[in-house]
Amino acid sequence: MISWFVAHTQPLKENIAKQHLLEQGFEIYLPQFKKTRRHARKIEEVLAPLFPRYLFVGMDLKTSPWRSVNGTRGVSYLLTNDNHPAVVPNEIIENLKAQENEDGLVPVTSLLLFTKGDKVRILDGAFKDQVAVFETLDNKQRIQLLLNFLGREMKISLPYHAVEAA
Repeated sequence: MISWFVAHTQPLKENIAKQHLLEQGFEIYLPQFKKTRRHARKIEEVLAPLFPRYLFVGMDLKTSPWRSVNGTRGVSYLLTNDNHPAVVPNEIIENLKAQENEDGLVPVTSLLLFTKGDKVRILDGAFKDQVAVFETLDNKQRIQLLLNFLGREMKISLPYHAVEAA
């Protein structure tokens, strides 16, 4: 019976680790989401791991040589508990997979930790370091905020990654 375990990867090597583990016959689950990246005045959407530096490895401990995971290119180590691989409950994997859209990505809406009325800090742009009030997430995956600016409340729209909890 297949159980799930967690491999800690080298920085930015999740996909390399995934490929090499697949070649060894392990089942791999690397939940991802679309992230907006700003670089050199360009904004682009890229795939990013939901859990940076971690991926899930499915295997049967009775038949799989689990120690070989540690020697796999891109993998730092398999998380263990008392020198045995730490098991991830199947429900966690099932819940993550249930959140995926038709492209196999976890939508940003399921990642949002804010509810209406929460205070958030703006991370960049003209209103950097200002505190605003979270209103909603629109259908373009941008968040709507209320910002007190020059004595007036104004609505602004920002990418979801442009704020953090205040």
